[in-house]
Amino acid sequence: MSPQHHHEIEEHELPCIEAVLAGTLALMTGYSQALQAELHPRQRVLLGEKIGDSLALLLQQPQLSCGFRQVLLGLYRRWRAMDACTRDAAREFEAADAFPPHARLRAAERLQ
Repeated sequence: MSPQHHHEIEEHELPCIEAVLAGTLALMTGYSQALQAELHPRQRVLLGEKIGDSLALLLQQPQLSCGFRQVLLGLYRRWRAMDACTRDAAREFEAADAFPPHARLRAAERLQ
């Protein structure tokens, strides 16, 4: 394997629990990207679901300290609430997207 090729591959050997945690953090990073939210609202909803599922999985891990699981529980609850808001916003976006641009413009003008 060439040195250049080695740098392009981002593989890590992690214990299972750390792999789930690393994956959850990576998903959260993707979720936080504003451009993705605007261009692909449904994809963002799916990322949110996966993040909630990962947090739930982490909550069940006995090798994590009680204090860490308390933090995870708070994150899980907030994430589920935020996920519901994201779903509502995605539905509104998809509903607005169903109308032609000139109809959206007229509706926006009426709101002003």
